[in-house]
Amino acid sequence: MSSDSFITAGDQLANKKKRKNLFVVFLFLLVIAIIFIWTVFSGYSDSSTVKKKDYLLQFNLTELVAGETRIIRHNGLPVILMHREQQDLKQLLAIRSALMDPDSKESTQPAFAKNYHRSLKPEYFIAYAVNPLSGADINYRLENYQPNLTEDGLWHGGFSEKRTGYLYDKAGRIYKQNGLDNAPRYNLYVPNYKITANNQLYVYTLKELDFE
Repeated sequence: MSSDSFITAGDQLANKKKRKNLFVVFLFLLVIAIIFIWTVFSGYSDSSTVKKKDYLLQFNLTELVAGETRIIRHNGLPVILMHREQQDLKQLLAIRSALMDPDSKESTQPAFAKNYHRSLKPEYFIAYAVNPLSGADINYRLENYQPNLTEDGLWHGGFSEKRTGYLYDKAGRIYKQNGLDNAPRYNLYVPNYKITANNQLYVYTLKELDFE
């Protein structure tokens, strides 16, 4: 056998091995691409790691203009979505003495919402529109509503319960009121939720609540 034929056969062997290695690399990259695409389109939201089975409600908070309040129902549960203005936040600080639990020490909310505005982002208030004990529905009331408050009570709009007459401010904190008995009363229930960088709201299902 000539030296030329020996070199040609060696080159062919090397090329065959190279093609095999390239094919293996191609298969590996293809598998990675398939896994990536499956991950993106199998229940994950954009810019979020929240799976669909983990939350009760999704809402785009950019739909709420400043000063707007909506109470929407999802699976029979009314949820408050409020876009507060800076004036609203200042008023929350001004009415502390008129509230039963201004610091929410006796009420239920995630750790991130244990503040005077009871929310993750100060401008957005998220809560269940039901009495925390009885489950009775809560309605939104404008500032021109005339409530029955104690002498130091200042009303700047908020929420009321028709059945009992209980009143709440724009952070869901319950007011002291004239003529009511001493039965236990609590601030509105704030669920565990997430707000992404593009203001997508995810309210978690009840079984996912974690207040630790």
